[in-house]
Amino acid sequence: MFRKVPDSNISRMNGMRRNGFLLAGSAMLLAMVSAVPPGALAEESVTLIRHSNKAADYYNAGDYGRARDEYRTAIGLSPKSVELYEGLYNSAIKAGEWDQVAFAIEKIFELDPKKQPTLSYEYGQALFHLNKYDEAVPWLKKALANADTPTVAFVPKIKNIDIVPSTPYVPPPPPKEEPKVPEKPKEPERPPETYSLSFENAVKAECIVIAEFEGLEKNTEKDASWNHPPMAHYHITKNLKGPPLNKALPLKYDFHDLVNTAKPAGWKFSEKTLPEKGSSWILFIEFAVPKRGMFETFQGSYGRQPATDDNLNNLYQLLDKFNMRNPNS
Repeated sequence: MFRKVPDSNISRMNGMRRNGFLLAGSAMLLAMVSAVPPGALAEESVTLIRHSNKAADYYNAGDYGRARDEYRTAIGLSPKSVELYEGLYNSAIKAGEWDQVAFAIEKIFELDPKKQPTLSYEYGQALFHLNKYDEAVPWLKKALANADTPTVAFVPKIKNIDIVPSTPYVPPPPPKEEPKVPEKPKEPERPPETYSLSFENAVKAECIVIAEFEGLEKNTEKDASWNHPPMAHYHITKNLKGPPLNKALPLKYDFHDLVNTAKPAGWKFSEKTLPEKGSSWILFIEFAVPKRGMFETFQGSYGRQPATDDNLNNLYQLLDKFNMRNPNS
């Protein structure tokens, strides 16, 4: 006996969509088998049932491409089976393969002309999608005339046999996921106006030296304020870039960079705002010529950077990268 495999995804398409399927009995299979030569009877009948069962399994699992292939294989073994062409048609229409839909319905009409009223809409729909509009119109009109014809839902059938059991559909294993490489931590975002405050820009200064802080000029210390920088004295210990300068370096000591110019609340000048005497600093000197007796650093206070190992390594890498470093420095 045959057992039906339910399909819960059937739609009637407003009463015109036809998934015609005749519930044939075992006599149909016996009639197909009787046409097979006696020597190949058992083998070909079992092969036919096996492919039919696979097609039904794939169809009900929603794998319409594989269902189509199995129906075509079964049709090769039994080319006069309306049931198999109906399976091919239903699989193809689910997959949107309109040339296969048209082919299957034409074979159904050839083998069973009585099917035309129930499949006229589907055939017209297939012709429409194949851009055969003139041919599609008459069939769509027939469909409207036969809109009240009862629709029989397509239910692929599986035959239970002892020789070759039905092969259930086994979905392919999921693709192996490649191990994810953790992303490098991103640098914190900063306002665009601060982009200029970087070593990459600072190395463009005319002179770069390493110098020790000695203190402020006594005459300028009294009048020092946020926007009135005093003169500081540095002693150059190494000239990394630019022309040689006098070891005694008078420097305009800005209290802020040229981007963040707002005075912090409560700020007052005191000795605590100055570096420790004898401490070592990287000085990015904007121009090798002093203004009003003082050299100016890149972007104000940003042009004074402590000579730490990290800062020096970063600076040396940039100078070597752009071939800016003085010989023997």
